[in-house]
Amino acid sequence: MSNKPILIADIGGTNARFALATQDHARFEQAQTLECVEFKSVEFALDTYLHSHGIKNVSAICLAVAGPIIDETVTFPNSHWKISCNALRKRYATNQVRLLNDWEAIAYSLATLQPTELLTIGQLKQDSMFDSKNFTLGAVGPGSGLGVAGLFSRNSQLLPLVTEGGHVGFAPESPLQNQVLAFLHTKFDDRVSRERLLSGPGIVNIHEALCSIHGVENPGLIAADIAVAGNSKSDPICAETMLLFFEMLGQTAGDVALSLGAYDGVFIGGGIAQRYPTQLCESQFRKGFENKGRHSHIMRSIPTSLITHKNPGLLGASVYAQKLMI
Repeated sequence: MSNKPILIADIGGTNARFALATQDHARFEQAQTLECVEFKSVEFALDTYLHSHGIKNVSAICLAVAGPIIDETVTFPNSHWKISCNALRKRYATNQVRLLNDWEAIAYSLATLQPTELLTIGQLKQDSMFDSKNFTLGAVGPGSGLGVAGLFSRNSQLLPLVTEGGHVGFAPESPLQNQVLAFLHTKFDDRVSRERLLSGPGIVNIHEALCSIHGVENPGLIAADIAVAGNSKSDPICAETMLLFFEMLGQTAGDVALSLGAYDGVFIGGGIAQRYPTQLCESQFRKGFENKGRHSHIMRSIPTSLITHKNPGLLGASVYAQKLMI
């Protein structure tokens, strides 16, 4: 590895988190968050970060991005930024430039998360599978959308699997969920995906459906207000909304475990779960996770954990950069 550092980042529509990966540091260092709206382009933000830390040259660049990557280019749906690998190669004089899907980066992070960076959901703790050369893990995360990914290790080689699992159709598992789905069919025509329920907008959709089901006027709350009221139990519809949200999250996490064969563990990421860890752990998440009929006995042996690391995207970008770029 070159003595020059690797520039890594986790870039969304609002914030860009930058850091350095070096040969002397196991993970990353000198993390800094910049607001995308304050910079004309990603290059201006990169220059600002490098200048503030006295870095003149980098050996490689690895950016985790929350947008579709097409021909080594990403255009963000919620930002004016556009990132091109070719443009970065020319500007920073390195052939080593890579864009990762944001959930691809989170998948890479799973291999290095420490017990102190995880919160057990249920009774089963993550074991020492990370010391093994072979394991299969799943990851699910509700935020502005619903991310789904996997990580396979075969003979110590890490193989991420990035999916569009958030857009799989939602399957109700109770009479109440059937009613919620029926209401959402009137809002979204014939098809309702998991993301329509398991996301920030999904919380609003569930709340709206429950108001209709219970014959209560919808006050038009935003997701954050619903979550806060649900957490404090100051509003019964909001409390029911969050309970149902986490139960359905468990159902989806269980589906991911079965679909990927992720019997070594499933991890929950995304900002919503991280903001309400107690609510998640006290919910029916594990009931939803384990309720798989003839396969319930398998589900009971699979640990589930909330990722509490503040920057798993940066961590994953660091893992990729240090293991695979140089």
